[in-house]
Amino acid sequence: MTSGGEAQKEVQAGLDIAMQWAKLPAEHLEIALQALEPQLKREHQARMAELQAEAERARLKAVEVQAKRTQALYLTGLIAGLVISVTMLVAAVFVAEEATWLSVILSGPSVITLASLFVLRRAEKVLGREVSESESTKQGGEIGQERPAPQ
Repeated sequence: MTSGGEAQKEVQAGLDIAMQWAKLPAEHLEIALQALEPQLKREHQARMAELQAEAERARLKAVEVQAKRTQALYLTGLIAGLVISVTMLVAAVFVAEEATWLSVILSGPSVITLASLFVLRRAEKVLGREVSESESTKQGGEIGQERPAPQ
């Protein structure tokens, strides 16, 4: 940034140039401006291209940051799903002798539902119903009885 003395010198130099042009006829100024116009257009186009390139770099950087955040989120979800699933299965094994019903709950549809919720990041009602129905059939549902179709 220019200091106060330098800025004053620039202003004074600009006024001196304006005074010199004021002594000349208006046609001379018009010719000079017409000659200067292509250079100003080129400078403007170069500056606009520079600004567009800078904006594109900023956009790409933002996309990269967002991709890193998304990757971290998915990796965290994957790890959390794994930890919860393994913990539930281990707990099901430990309580199997005392509380069979609790073991079934811990190792059944809840494991699949929680794992799909954390890993896939979505909850599917159809998947949960199918797993629940298959678990109930395994646990003593009547074989040969027709189940209603999932809706």
